[in-house]
Amino acid sequence: LSQRLAMTLATPRCAAPRSATKFHVAPLQAYTHRHMRNFLRLLSTSAVLWTEMEKASDLLRSDTAFANALEPGATSPVVLQLGGSDPRELGAVATAARGRFAELNLNAGCPTVETGGADYGASLLRTPQTAAACVEAMAAAFDAPVSVKCRTAAFEGLDDGGGVPEAQYDDLSSFVDAVTRAGCVDHVVVHARAAVLSGLSCSQNRQVPPLTPEYAVRLAHDFPDLRVTLNGGIDSAEAVRRWSAPPLDGVMAGRWLLRTRIARARASGRRARPSSPRAEGSQ
Repeated sequence: LSQRLAMTLATPRCAAPRSATKFHVAPLQAYTHRHMRNFLRLLSTSAVLWTEMEKASDLLRSDTAFANALEPGATSPVVLQLGGSDPRELGAVATAARGRFAELNLNAGCPTVETGGADYGASLLRTPQTAAACVEAMAAAFDAPVSVKCRTAAFEGLDDGGGVPEAQYDDLSSFVDAVTRAGCVDHVVVHARAAVLSGLSCSQNRQVPPLTPEYAVRLAHDFPDLRVTLNGGIDSAEAVRRWSAPPLDGVMAGRWLLRTRIARARASGRRARPSSPRAEGSQ
């Protein structure tokens, strides 16, 4: 780090908000692998780190991939995110993950466009009973409540005018009610955009659908026993401060941290103590 950036990190304006709101580093394919998580932990001792999404069926076909996926790569808290729609497969991975991760998460938000369409990720928003069966199997095997990360809605494609259909809060609320009814889920991360399953690329799905962060706030009010984390639009330290307040339990940032990795330490307000002058320089 330059001396100027180091001084910036130490200024009061970069301190974390005075709340118990947690800061999460989003699961990012090809980025939040165990080596990156170890690096990120050097920048903050408090941020909640997430793995890449690991597809359960792929892990069960490869012993090497399975072993790598079950390596947290950083001290807790680390969340293992799984993709899939088969309760048996998800349960098998959850059994092996027990005691290794602070939390287990089901991905119900990835548009899965690059796979040519699939029955996991955001597709689960269209089949809440399948999603509920998945989290029940995961929670039973993990021996603890699990979490779900979802979009506000999932649409097959764009509307007749080439736009994104409007997501309705009631649809999100109904989905969350279905997956939490059995008491197996205690945390929902809302990526506050709809997912378009065909017609938009993965990159476009992160930008084109309009943000509706008020849906996450309303969800937290309507489900007071549920921890709700907001994802989407958290692209600056100011955005972290703005949304780090009750009723939300946490905020999650992703691509912003790839552009400015040190920003996560600024947002969380804590850094691990360097063990050597070289470690200090690496931050």
